[in-house]
Amino acid sequence: MLHSEYLIGIVLMTVGVILKLFPPEHINSWYGYRTPFSMKNKAIWDEGNRFTAILLVYIGASSLIVAVLSDVIYIGNFDKAFKISTTISIIGLLCSIPLTEIHLRRLFDKNGNRKV
Repeated sequence: MLHSEYLIGIVLMTVGVILKLFPPEHINSWYGYRTPFSMKNKAIWDEGNRFTAILLVYIGASSLIVAVLSDVIYIGNFDKAFKISTTISIIGLLCSIPLTEIHLRRLFDKNGNRKV
């Protein structure tokens, strides 16, 4: 039986894999990693989406591992396991934005040119 605490990790990993396998080809406002800096040019857009896809897989896998460990530690207390894995997922997602922006700013200057 698939417990709901596993669902978030599975969804995040799936979204990461889809973004990795089918990255958005063009800068758009509905699919992909969208921030003002990531949408500055195609090179930044591509790198932002590549990096975010990897992060989503790692965040999803971490959430899934935490959910399994929570299930083992809190046997029968699915509510507590769900809260713990959800919290880890939310923290990971919130951290993914600054991590991606830091990564992009290390590679590109403020004008969008790749640093040497």
